[in-house]
Amino acid sequence: MSESTPVPPTSAVPEPTPASPEPAPAVPKPTPAVPDPMPASPSKSRWSRVLRWTTGLLVVFALGLGATWMVQVRPLRQQVAVLEQEQGVLQAGIAELQAQVTQMEAVRAENVALLVGQAKLDQSFTLLKARVGTLQAQLILSAGGEAQDAAKALVSADSQLAMLEQALAGSQQEDVQILRERLALAIGELESDPFAARRDLEVLANGLDAMEKALSGG
Repeated sequence: MSESTPVPPTSAVPEPTPASPEPAPAVPKPTPAVPDPMPASPSKSRWSRVLRWTTGLLVVFALGLGATWMVQVRPLRQQVAVLEQEQGVLQAGIAELQAQVTQMEAVRAENVALLVGQAKLDQSFTLLKARVGTLQAQLILSAGGEAQDAAKALVSADSQLAMLEQALAGSQQEDVQILRERLALAIGELESDPFAARRDLEVLANGLDAMEKALSGG
C-alpha cells in the first residue's frame, strides 16, 4: 500500500456576516394632551376669601385682646390689688374706731349715770333744805315765837321748792306745786290763824317726807 500524502487542511473561509439592518428612526409618541385645570367655581372662591378674612380677623382680634390685657386689664388688676390692701387697712382702722366708740359709749353711759345720780342728789338736798325751813317754822310756832320769824323760815323753804319744781317734770312737778300752795296757805295764816297754820305745816311736812321717798326710790 502506498502511503497517501496528507492533504493540508483547507482553511475555512469565513462566510460573510450579513450586515445588521440599521435601526429605524424612533417615531416620537404623541404626548397625551393634559386637560386644562377646571376653573374654580365662584362659590369655592368666595368661601376661600371668607376663610382668609375670618382668619385675619381672628388674628387681629387675638392681638387686640392681648394689647387690651397689657394696656388696661393688667394695670387694673394691679390697682385692684392695691385697693384691696387699702381696704384691709381701712377695715382694721374701722374696727379700731368701733372699739373706741364702744369704750366711749361705756364711759358716756357711766357719766350719764353719774349725772343722773348727781341730779337726784341735788334734788334730795334741795328738798332737805325745804324740810329744814318747814321744821323751823313749826318749832317757832310751837314755842310761841314771832309769826315773822316763822314766815322767814317758810320763805326760805319755798325758794328751795321753787328750784325743785324747775328740776322735776310730770307728776312730780305737779306734786311740788301742790306743796308750794300748801306752804303759801300756811304763810297767810301765821298771824290770822296760827292753829290753822300749824295744821297746814304738818300736812306740808308729810308731803315733803313723801316727796323725799319718791325721789330716793323708796
